[in-house]
Amino acid sequence: MYNKSVRILVLVCITSLFVSCDKEEDPIISATGDYLTVYGPPPTFQPEGVPHQRVLLEDFTGHQCGFCPLGHIEAADLLETYRDDISVVAIHAGTLADPLPPSYPADWTTPEGEFYLLTQVGSQQMPRGRINRSPSAATVFEFLGWDAEVANAFTQIPEVNLQVKTDFRPATNHWNVHVFSEWLQNVQGTYRLVVLLTESNIIAPQLFYGNSPENVTDYSHEHVLRISGTGATGLPLFVNPSAGNSINSYTFNWNNEWNPEHCEVVVFITDGENGRVLNVAKTKLIP
Repeated sequence: MYNKSVRILVLVCITSLFVSCDKEEDPIISATGDYLTVYGPPPTFQPEGVPHQRVLLEDFTGHQCGFCPLGHIEAADLLETYRDDISVVAIHAGTLADPLPPSYPADWTTPEGEFYLLTQVGSQQMPRGRINRSPSAATVFEFLGWDAEVANAFTQIPEVNLQVKTDFRPATNHWNVHVFSEWLQNVQGTYRLVVLLTESNIIAPQLFYGNSPENVTDYSHEHVLRISGTGATGLPLFVNPSAGNSINSYTFNWNNEWNPEHCEVVVFITDGENGRVLNVAKTKLIP
């Protein structure tokens, strides 16, 4: 494992007065399932009451990208600085993320990740990252600029606060997600909710230019995007939302190839199919 100190059709159970559940086509729906009420009512949440801006960093990467570990290090530093207020999703996509046996046999690409990189961004230059998809989903920044862009993102005043709680049920191969949306003002437009699952501590080879050896066979891959429960662009749940609260609850099927103890759920709201991220929240799958 590389030590960074070296320094180089989902339906939802919704409680809301303003949420619209009109169904729209989505390019990718990766997991489906109603919330199973056999697991009990949604948990309770305590509204934050005041705006709490958090930041989403999407790190486009690949195991054949020799400079990408520098982005991983920068992401780790930002997590150390901002902790629970920043969420990192490592998106393995493009040709540099393709399997290349025997040196790089793993395949962590996903339909969602390919859509994010090839359709929304439209460029395979790495390491690059999106910061709250601002000013648009096509905007990416070199890793050396992430620090300043993240700091700037924290200065924004959000229209909505988000909280998330999870409930992992291994006996039935389900994972439940409960998202609490607290709209702080009346806004116009259609807003989409995205639920992602990531996995960390995946030990596998990574090309690392400047390291000795450059092929790091026991590299620890962190925050790897595994699936989007709500499709690549999310569900258009909020139409002209008014100030108020809602709870969206989901039950998804579990994949036993993933390690639940190393998984994290990241949820966020965007202002339209390809728009900026209004706010984000995260939690461990098993808190």
